[in-house]
Amino acid sequence: MKSGACNIKIAFVMALAMMYAHQGLAKLVVIFDSGKTQPLTAYLPAVKPPVQNAFQASTTAASLNAERLQVLAHSLPVTTPELTPGNVVPKNLSIPYLERPVFIIGADALSLQWIQRHRERLDTLHALGWVVNVETVAQLAQLKQQASPLELVALSGSELAQQFGLNHYPVLISSARIEQ
Repeated sequence: MKSGACNIKIAFVMALAMMYAHQGLAKLVVIFDSGKTQPLTAYLPAVKPPVQNAFQASTTAASLNAERLQVLAHSLPVTTPELTPGNVVPKNLSIPYLERPVFIIGADALSLQWIQRHRERLDTLHALGWVVNVETVAQLAQLKQQASPLELVALSGSELAQQFGLNHYPVLISSARIEQ
């Protein structure tokens, strides 16, 4: 009889846990961020399918690009109302945990001109580009073409704008400075 009552209690506790588990997952709260996050790919073995011929390689590349465009189409438009194209006043910072510089751009003429002028330096710095205002896949593709070989990701820059007191872009943020 005791085991039956115990089983009912266990079942009840499990049911309660399952009912309220989703509430614990609703919002992520970061307690500590050292700024030294490492990509998981460095710890995983490289798995690449063998390529038999050039035709197969180009077909695979084309299908991957098509898949990426479909994924991008679902994540666009990206807008950051806090940031608009314009002049940025340079300022010194101290962010020792920022190991890779970040530059912020949008799909606008000022950003395209800025990328053309600074592409070589950004490449030397291995800077990562955040496209914070972009409407279409075509605009993002144009930016990626202009910025090649730089890595660009389309993400909202609202938190960056708030954290660094930014109102405008294009801008480069390094561990020591914000500059245009």
